[in-house]
Amino acid sequence: MDETRVIQGSDEGWNTGTTDEVVARHDWNGQDTLAVTVVTATAEATAVDALDLPPLTDAVNPDALGRLFNSPAVASTSEAATDRETQSPSRGRVRFRYASCDVTVWADGTVIVTPAA
Repeated sequence: MDETRVIQGSDEGWNTGTTDEVVARHDWNGQDTLAVTVVTATAEATAVDALDLPPLTDAVNPDALGRLFNSPAVASTSEAATDRETQSPSRGRVRFRYASCDVTVWADGTVIVTPAA
């Protein structure tokens, strides 16, 4: 039976047909940035301590990643926050390669990390 590893404290996860992937759910109201969620999920997927991973900036601009989906934590106006609340959660995604993994970040904060083949 295939199972997806879900990061502790994450309330979301589903089986997408591989045992190698890690699914995490970013908490837009939490203390951590989206970049921290990506690094934590990648550390879990690779069994490498997060501090031993390469800088995320080698793969993507962490600030731009956080702003991409207009998260309330980085929204500069209340209008921007309102726009995000009315968007469909699956409205967009971004994919990139980081630490020999394929990373997909969805607009609703779902992060899927799969070791690259």
